[in-house]
Amino acid sequence: MQKNIRQETYKIVKTRPPKRQGELNFSINSGVFTCSECEKEFEKPWLLKRHSKVHHISNQMATNTVLDEPEQAELIVENTIPDANAFDYLSDKDDSSSIGDEEDNIVDEENDIVDNFFDIEMNSNPVFNVFSDMFSSAAASDEVSMTDDDSEIPEEVFETIGAVNDPTSCYPFRDLQTMILFAFIDGDNDMISQRMLKKILLAMNLIIKIQQETPIERTFKLPHLDALLNYQARKKSKMPVFPSQRISVPGSNGDAFAHINLLSDHLRFLMANPKKSKLISSMPDHTPNQSICLEQGEKWRTHHLFQQPMHTVNGIDVWFGNIVYLKTNDCSICFLVESFHTANKNIFARGYLVRAISIVCYGVEVAVTNLRVEQISHVDTTPVERDHYYSISSSLTRLSSAHDFLLFGVHPMKKPMPLSVLPGNVDRDAVFYKVRIVSIILFTDDTSSNRSKQYNPFESWLMKCAALPFKNRNSIANIQFLSTIPKKDGANGMSLLPAIVDDFKKLEKGVKMFSAEDNEYVLVVAPVLWIEADTPCHLELCGLLGPATTFPCRRCYIELRHAKDFVKDLSYFCECHERRTQEHYVLANSSPGRDTEIPNAPKIGMNTPANEISFRDRLTGRLLELQSFDPEKDTPVEILHTILLGVAKYMVIDLVKVVLKNDTATIARLSEFLTDYTRSTGLSRKFTQNLRHSGSFLGRDFKVLLQILPVILITEFSGNHELDLVIPCFVELGRLCSLVFVRQVISDFDNYIIRVDNAVKRLIRALFDYDKGTKNKLHKAYCTKLKVHYLTHLKEDIIRFGPALNYETEKGEQFNKHICKHLFHMNRQNTSRDVCLKFAKQVALQHVIDGGSWINSSGNQEKSGTGIERFIKDNNESLFYYTFFGGSRELKDNNDTEDIEDDAIQNNSFGAFVFKDDPISRPHIGLVSGSVVKFLSIVPRTDNDRNNNYAKAVMTGEHSDVANMNLVCKLDLHIFRNPFYIVNLSKFGSY
Repeated sequence: MQKNIRQETYKIVKTRPPKRQGELNFSINSGVFTCSECEKEFEKPWLLKRHSKVHHISNQMATNTVLDEPEQAELIVENTIPDANAFDYLSDKDDSSSIGDEEDNIVDEENDIVDNFFDIEMNSNPVFNVFSDMFSSAAASDEVSMTDDDSEIPEEVFETIGAVNDPTSCYPFRDLQTMILFAFIDGDNDMISQRMLKKILLAMNLIIKIQQETPIERTFKLPHLDALLNYQARKKSKMPVFPSQRISVPGSNGDAFAHINLLSDHLRFLMANPKKSKLISSMPDHTPNQSICLEQGEKWRTHHLFQQPMHTVNGIDVWFGNIVYLKTNDCSICFLVESFHTANKNIFARGYLVRAISIVCYGVEVAVTNLRVEQISHVDTTPVERDHYYSISSSLTRLSSAHDFLLFGVHPMKKPMPLSVLPGNVDRDAVFYKVRIVSIILFTDDTSSNRSKQYNPFESWLMKCAALPFKNRNSIANIQFLSTIPKKDGANGMSLLPAIVDDFKKLEKGVKMFSAEDNEYVLVVAPVLWIEADTPCHLELCGLLGPATTFPCRRCYIELRHAKDFVKDLSYFCECHERRTQEHYVLANSSPGRDTEIPNAPKIGMNTPANEISFRDRLTGRLLELQSFDPEKDTPVEILHTILLGVAKYMVIDLVKVVLKNDTATIARLSEFLTDYTRSTGLSRKFTQNLRHSGSFLGRDFKVLLQILPVILITEFSGNHELDLVIPCFVELGRLCSLVFVRQVISDFDNYIIRVDNAVKRLIRALFDYDKGTKNKLHKAYCTKLKVHYLTHLKEDIIRFGPALNYETEKGEQFNKHICKHLFHMNRQNTSRDVCLKFAKQVALQHVIDGGSWINSSGNQEKSGTGIERFIKDNNESLFYYTFFGGSRELKDNNDTEDIEDDAIQNNSFGAFVFKDDPISRPHIGLVSGSVVKFLSIVPRTDNDRNNNYAKAVMTGEHSDVANMNLVCKLDLHIFRNPFYIVNLSKFGSY
């Protein structure tokens, strides 16, 4: 669509004096523009128009007159409002081939007055004059030269305000400032949210406080508007700039352009941030039989890019391949270091004991040994000769390949520091950059720039640092935006992969960055831990066809078809199938037509062309170049889309619209029980939706429904022959959800894995029985659905990464609302660039406020002044961060797995409690009643109780003061069947 470009024309018009009071005539020429009302002269016509509308508009309105004939007062004003994306990057023009919407750029002339309000001179008001001088219009940046000088507000301005601010003269307002704020909020149809109003009021209060505390001999100044909006393009600005990159992306109409905030640039800011630098890097954690952090996952423990090759002990860097002496009395034993890890909150060195066999002969034990770093005394600097070292098993043998590489190989992360940064008396060969491993999680999803989310699709990429604790990792402040791109003209989110992969390949080799924790430059290695996405996007990332194909699984070669003649037994849907390995992905990607034969797939001994088993030609083959990414293993099963928006959605819709389609009485009765459950204190959220609208439920709705529907069905609807087959499906789904919707497993992790695997098999068995047993022709088989099959791979992901809640995409989906918010307010001429710039500014500002350092234009390291931190701490630090830095828009936890706090103990609520003086004792089930906790005991469970996933509890008559108890977790015992309370084990985490 052709753009609407308004061009300025100049026409000399002979003016006549105004005929009526309030009428305005103008004289326009190429030189000076004069107001006929007050004879004030202006250099630009748009300045004259704004002057007249603000200064003389009241006269026009009072006399209800308008300008006479157009030829009597012709005024053509140049469009001075720049595009939202034209804030002085390198050029005010858009990239001609940028991906974006080609919509008309229509300018609202009425909004010109508001947007450029600070351009107008108002000599009669000293306060307005000061603010008019202070804020130079960003709209005039193309017409009037902007300076970086600040304008000051004299003391007499505030004295003038105080002189007229008499409460009795402001009736019915309390004072003048209240009147102004009322006018600001309710004066017209411009909308402002309560959240934005809080920001404005806090900013005003802080600025006024700073002005009042400014010494008389110093000048109080406020910056120009241009200095705030366009600082990244101003040479005199001292603010750090996050460098968004312009990249070329392939499209159906040739190459186009997009913008991206690279991972390496994000890491430079994070590493130089004193509040985040120490949190984003971590060692593998080898604590046995638990999973409380991602470092305990199998990939982090075993993949070579995640292993820490060095650690500083007693001020000395101990490296991979170093032989160290131990703090023992036996000098004949040394230790050959391989890597470092943690276990039970202690740091250990992993390696091999070295024994002195003779004066010139040493033996390296084959068995791996772990010892605490406190046992290391110092590093042996004696040169190592290959002829003097052997491996020890049952006897002396030649050095094994592992031992040989340790002693004589060079670790790829061991990079020497340049001579320019070393003191003159230090041996260059002995000093290397410290290494920090920063594992990265990627997330990709689609969103929309349209409020209905049906049009203008976009695809975006985000990143998180995996070493952060669960709560911090899912905080909005720690989710980093990479890029967004319109899904059109053959371009989509996968078009950004070449730039992302190229950056990742550098990070896998190591990039030198300044570390605030170490106060020096270190080598940052950043492998990818996994990529989060929904099911279709995961298939696209793996270069496979969609979920409706015959071989849809990205993990194995199971055949799934919906045809009636596709008949398989139960074991087929529960057993393991031939794996779709990384080698297969590489083979398939080796030919453009995907016609390479894949050995032993889908059946052993059968070679099959790749394009016949769902491989297709995509841009995502670049991901195979990464050492840390395996498309088979590093695209974990995502429980939001697989369980909640998959299996749960199938079953709820089936229950309402198939099983109970014509049974309105049963649906009404079920709805009553769901409504009654809103009184339960065991859940943080309430289910308030109408069951008949189940097709439009969101993930958070299913999270609540799945915790209460199984126990309602089993206790209130048992014996209903219409529900006999479907109730076991809900019971088994509730059992599985109780297991997987947990943040961590503190102990007995091996047993937890077995229980998850058994719960999956029980669920598939129930679904299989329902598929076979139902006579309803509207029912569609569950077991042939891809999302049901993915549950069989859930155990593998939990072993590799940890509990499934860690890679749920809900927080990334919630972050989409912020991307959409920015897209709504862009002019859609260059959305990729504009959104990247907005998020880049947020990163840079947060970095400065946190006291981070950066490289200035001269190449020197500098950091924010100490006055910033001092001022924030002195002025309600928590309120400052909450108001200005996203606290009011924090991502919501809908999992009932939030941290237990003291205020979580509410009256009439049930929970598991331990005594404060005996925190490791067995928890007690209790009911909070006033200031005491009344204890309950579990009745021995019957087979029926176990099969239906609930327990029964009765009051014991014992109690204790609330003050003596600590709450371990909240429980749901809402249903009471005298004398039993029903313990709902479908509640998340109740297993």
